This record gives sequence, structure tokens and C-alpha cells, in this order.
Amino acid sequence: MGDKGGTIWRGGLGVIISLLVLHATPALADIYVKQLPDGTRCYTNFPTGSGWALYIKEPAYKPSADCSRSDFDGLIRQIALSEGVDPQLIRGIVQVESQFNPRARSSKGAMGLMQLMPETAALMGIQDPWDPQENITAGTRYFSYLMKRYGGDIAKALAAYNAGPGAVDSYNGIPPYQETHEYVKNVLAIFNGGNNRR
Repeated sequence: MGDKGGTIWRGGLGVIISLLVLHATPALADIYVKQLPDGTRCYTNFPTGSGWALYIKEPAYKPSADCSRSDFDGLIRQIALSEGVDPQLIRGIVQVESQFNPRARSSKGAMGLMQLMPETAALMGIQDPWDPQENITAGTRYFSYLMKRYGGDIAKALAAYNAGPGAVDSYNGIPPYQETHEYVKNVLAIFNGGNNRR
């Protein structure tokens, strides 16, 4: 995944998404990119040596970390419904990924409410991964793709959001990673709890 300098190597969509992580911390930093001779792109928040270019600038405006679920409910509902996903599933993902902190950043560079990796953000076509609307839109659009890919199997789609589709495909189901099992269990608990209250 990454080395001590925070560098993250990418090869394809499966690798990109497999780097989505469960835990986040609110440390912010610029992200830099460097293309290697073989075409592989390398990302880091700690560039060393030459050849690095600024990829994502830490926003001058930082949304408050003192946000709650209710601050994003309307936005989540609108975006989820437009992407054909149950809003309660997206609420669960946001809760587990970032605790509704739009400034959350993982140690591996995942950003914002739905913990998007830089290349995933670019793949989904967003300009500012720190913007709650753009972040939720990209994360929800990607999750909608996973739901279709796995025939509506929520557990498999969640596992792929956390561990990557390659891992789910390799094991033909939820991979035997403790983090992924906890992730799926926690999101489903929020999803089922919210649906039971309706």
C-alpha cells in the first residue's frame, strides 16, 4: 500500500478501491503525484526528491469538524436517491468511515466524509474531495457501481468498498480480513437500525 513516506502506488481500479480504509484521523495535507517511467502514478503527502507535482491542495477553507449526522442528512438523502441507493446505507458508510467529520483524513490519505483516495476522487470526476457534496456524490456513485457489480448484495458491496473488489472477487465473498468483517458488520448495524425505526 504505502511506505513510511506516505507514498501510495496505484495500478488499477481494484487497487485504488482496496486502499479505502476504515479509520480516519483529521490531519490534513496537500497531496502530490509523480509518474514513473512505467506509467505507474505514485501519490504522497510527503514528497521527497524531484518530479512531484501538486495534485490536491489542502483547502484554505476547512469545514468544521464539529458536524453531526443531521448536518448532512438532507444532502445524503438527495444524493443517495439520485444514485439509486438507500440513504441509510450511505449514512452508515459515512458514520463508519469518518464519524461525519468532513475533515477526516486517514493515515493512507483517504479524505473526507466517505474517505476517498486521491485517485478514486479523480476517477469519480470531483474537483474538491473536501467538499461534502462532492465527496458524498463520488462515494455514493462508487458504492452504487459496487451494488450493481455484486447483484444488489449489500454485504459484498460494502466489503468491496472497504477492501476492494479484487479481494471480494478473489474470495468470492467477504474476504477474511478482520477490518473488513468489522466494517461490514458496523455499517449493516447502522443500516438495519435505521430501517427498523422507519
